[in-house]
Amino acid sequence: MEIFLEAIVSHPENSRKELFLEIFNLSEEELETIAFFGIFNLESEIGILETQLNKLRSLAYEDFIKDELTLLQKEFPVSKAVEFELFILDEQDRFVREKLGGVSAFTDWSGKMFFAVLPDAQVRSTLKSVINHEYHHHWRTHALTITEQNQTLMDRLILEGLAEHFVKIRLGDAYLGPYKDALTEKQAKNLWESTYKLCRNELGERTDIYMFGSKEGNLPFWGGYSLGYYLVKWYLERNEGSSIEYMTALSSEKFSF
Repeated sequence: MEIFLEAIVSHPENSRKELFLEIFNLSEEELETIAFFGIFNLESEIGILETQLNKLRSLAYEDFIKDELTLLQKEFPVSKAVEFELFILDEQDRFVREKLGGVSAFTDWSGKMFFAVLPDAQVRSTLKSVINHEYHHHWRTHALTITEQNQTLMDRLILEGLAEHFVKIRLGDAYLGPYKDALTEKQAKNLWESTYKLCRNELGERTDIYMFGSKEGNLPFWGGYSLGYYLVKWYLERNEGSSIEYMTALSSEKFSF
């Protein structure tokens, strides 16, 4: 972030978008993805961005992420090293502020994590939860041979469900994200039997509506995230004592019934 802001000041005549892509070594498609997840507006006033960055620095969230990831790597080793980027959250993003507790993140297929964080002390516990959630994504995608090309809807459901169970196991119920409560257990079971079970082998972008929801498709908001949590819960009820290490390396189809 510091390098990007310095580049804006040093080269005001240059396109901020092009500077951003060059500094962070991103493609336009990758920029679209992180913009979707709520990073700051590239065209914001430099003074506002500097103030937000100073606040983020004072909260030491970069060190917080680094320390938590180091602990996770020691406790649950993954052969591929973890990399991450920390960005300021777009202050106009009401969805992330109000629905996600001021933290948004994703892990790309190379294992790199991207965090967009509101510069506020109140988001620390949410950030801890999200770091753990994203680390589990990193762990599972490297434990299995899941790729962007062959990932099925079932893979996505279990990826999200296991990540939240990992948070629950390691940090406790208080750290669970809001996704679980998008459906009641009864609603989740009905949705699985009526729709998702039949579509679990769908691939690619076609799976997005099942994860995020669709009014046109009559699919509930965050339905896939919530259902994923319940699929893991039901698996544990059928297979008591299964460890998170065992389940992380388990084929997604094993969670079907």
